[in-house]
Order: sequence, then C-alpha cells, then structure tokens
Amino acid sequence: MKMMYQIRRTNQSRFGKSFFKILTIFLLIAGFILTVSFFEPAHSFISDALSPLFRSGNFFYASLGKIPDLFSDENKIIEENTRLLSEIENLRLNIVDYDSLKYENQRLREELKIRPIGKVVSASVIAKFPQVPLDSLFIDRGTEDGINKGDLVLAGDRILIGRIAEVFRNKATVALNSFAGTVSFGSMARTDEPIEIKGAGGGNIEAKVPIDFDIVVGDKIILKDSLNYQAATVGVVEEDSSAGFKDILMSLPVDIYKINTVFIKAYINE
Repeated sequence: MKMMYQIRRTNQSRFGKSFFKILTIFLLIAGFILTVSFFEPAHSFISDALSPLFRSGNFFYASLGKIPDLFSDENKIIEENTRLLSEIENLRLNIVDYDSLKYENQRLREELKIRPIGKVVSASVIAKFPQVPLDSLFIDRGTEDGINKGDLVLAGDRILIGRIAEVFRNKATVALNSFAGTVSFGSMARTDEPIEIKGAGGGNIEAKVPIDFDIVVGDKIILKDSLNYQAATVGVVEEDSSAGFKDILMSLPVDIYKINTVFIKAYINE
C-alpha cells in the first residue's frame, strides 16, 4: 500500500517580518528622542535618573586622575627615608668620632698629669700578660722614635717599672723590674744605703741583705739617675739568724694591670 505525505509549505517572508520589527524599534527610539527634546520635564526626569551614574563616573575618573600623584608621593617618601637613613648613619659615625676624641682627650689629660720631667717618649701598652710573657709589656714605640735597649720605662713622674729589653722599628718589649733574673742597683730612699734588687717573677722583687741592714716594710727602693725614681716597695722582711741575712720581698710601685701609657727615657748613669 502506498503512503501519501502532504508537503507543508514553509514561510518564505521571514526577511519581511524582521525588517518591520527593526523599523518599529527605530521609530520608537526616534519618538523617545523627540519627546525628550521637546518636553523639558521628561528630560529632567531622565537626567535625575541617570545622575547617580554620572556622579559615580565623575568620582571614578577623578580617582584615576589622582593615581599619578599617589605614585609621585610614594617616590618622595622613599627618597625622604633614604635621606633620613643617610643622616642617621652620619650621626652614628659622628658619635663614634666624638667618643674616640673624648677618650683620646681623657688619655692625654691623664698623661699630662703623670708625665715625667725631662725629655721622654710616651708609648701605649698594646699587650700585657697573658698575651706576652709574665712580667713584661709590649709597647707601640721603637727605634724610629729614638728608643734603645736599656732605656728606662716609667709609669709616672718618678715611678720606674722596668727597662727596654728588646726593640724593633716601631715596637718594643719592656722587661719589668720583677722579670725573673733582672738585676737593678739602687738605694734606700730613707737611709740612702745601696741595695741590689733582683726580679723573682710573678710581680715579685727580692733582695738579700745583712741581718743588721736597716730596712722595714714600706721602705722605698730608688734608682739614682739624673733624677731619683722609685723602683720597688718593700712588702716583707724575714730574718734568717742562722745565716745572718734578711730576706726581703718587694713589689712594683704600681699595679701594672692598670697601666695603659708608659714613658721611655734614655738611661744616664751618674
């Protein structure tokens, strides 16, 4: 059996309908524009309705205009911080310089108070025990400053603490009066009796004198030069009746660990 199908005709006028729709929308828009143009109330209504959007747009554009200023201000802040940091560093260096000058000024004042009479060379102590052997010092002056082996080393106007034991171009080693084996010839300050003293090490100086030798605790031993310098102070006197001697134990006139400046003077034996 044959089936019969009815062919449905399609609408071929789609372009015509679309054209009329577009025309209608265009006419409505034109009429709206004419209405707004001729009627002030409608224009005012639209302006009022859109004014919040306009204000928002104005704020947005104004904010965009300020962005370059923000970057400019940030650059200024960075430059200012850099300048302030530089000034702080300069102030820190000035403080360091000031403290250094203050210390040097104080040291010079102290040096002037204790500076011996006559021609001397001042020197700074750059090493003490345990950096150097016991009963010795290392100072920052040498042959370039006119220092020679055997020169006297003073800790004050009349305080003799040792002699130059070894000298270099700009450094020297001081052997203190207490250096083991160091022998000095002096006299008693109270009686003017001659006495030989010998370094015993460890800050000690010793002597052996006849049992009838006039010496007591507290006596000062001096070295006679063009001036008299104190070289030791008697601390202990022990009698050995069977041997007929007195054993004398002495110490340096000053606390060597508190000394930072010494004075070197050429020795003149008179």
